[in-house]
Amino acid sequence: MDSDPWHFPRGDFAARVCALLADGPAQALTLFGARRTGKTEFLLKDLAVAAEGRGHRVVYASFWQALLSPAGVLLHALETALRGERGRGLRGLAPKVSFSLAGAKAEVDLATLADKPPDDALLHLDDLLERASRGRKPTFLLLDEAQELALAPRSQPLVAALRTSLDKRTDRLKTVFTGSSRDGLAAMFSARQAPFFHFATAIDLPRLGAPFVAHLLRAFRGASGRQLDQGEMLSAFERLHANPYFFRVLLEALLRDPALTVPAALASLRERIAEELGYFDAWLGLTPLQRAVVGALADNGKKRPFSQSFREQVGEALADEPPSAAQVQAALRRLRRLRLVDTPLGEWALADPEFAAWIRESGGV
Repeated sequence: MDSDPWHFPRGDFAARVCALLADGPAQALTLFGARRTGKTEFLLKDLAVAAEGRGHRVVYASFWQALLSPAGVLLHALETALRGERGRGLRGLAPKVSFSLAGAKAEVDLATLADKPPDDALLHLDDLLERASRGRKPTFLLLDEAQELALAPRSQPLVAALRTSLDKRTDRLKTVFTGSSRDGLAAMFSARQAPFFHFATAIDLPRLGAPFVAHLLRAFRGASGRQLDQGEMLSAFERLHANPYFFRVLLEALLRDPALTVPAALASLRERIAEELGYFDAWLGLTPLQRAVVGALADNGKKRPFSQSFREQVGEALADEPPSAAQVQAALRRLRRLRLVDTPLGEWALADPEFAAWIRESGGV
């Protein structure tokens, strides 16, 4: 039972995911959720707890801005789990891992795995996965921000080795790959040439709503003795695009200063978000055409970017003739590499809805 009063349990969803993996035909799932929407918290405080409660061993590894290479992160996570520890990060990490292969001693310095992992390390990974899979019930591998593997060319040997290892143990290893980029996940799982093509079933992290807001307002009342208006706070939550992380930050500000009004706290938070996430710098780093394309997507993300109407809108922003479809496509490719745009449900849109709102409200200035 989680003792954190600020944690909103997603027990029903965790139970469904457990059932899909443990009782259903799925060997693996991809779980999409935008950044700061609670994927990691769900994995660690809901899914891992539910799986362990059902007798499954759980291995968690995050590839987001890892201090080590992806191979080092995964080796460390498996070593930690096999020692029976509940470590959820890189604290206390030994810089080197020693192991035996075919009776010979070998040692890998995890700090050197930023380049192509040596064959010894990949063989050791397979050995660890074999050991992790030996249990009465399948082991759950929770691989957070897995799209980072697809975005790093040097990870290709690791990805290939991981796919082979998982293919050999389809009944004993069940994997959840999370991602905050649909394009990144597609690069691993959906494209025909993708290393995990047709390997996993895609699901989305459910959007939080009124029950989440009510839960956090109860925690707020318990911490402060003050009752906030639920309707006003639900409106603020929607204004933050249903982002649970930013909503918690909003409540923290209201906790610190009882005289602060909700509108003032919300305005201050949105200014802070824009500054900390570098919206202005990101805008300045774009070419005029890229800014016009971003502005048109922010204005109406459902428009088809190669259509005549969209290109006319871009042309108006440039005070020029509409760009060609090829020019728009080149701009989108660059914006995609910058992770500013994504293709949710097959339609182009800005990856960060708050960035889109900042552009609409400020015009990028």
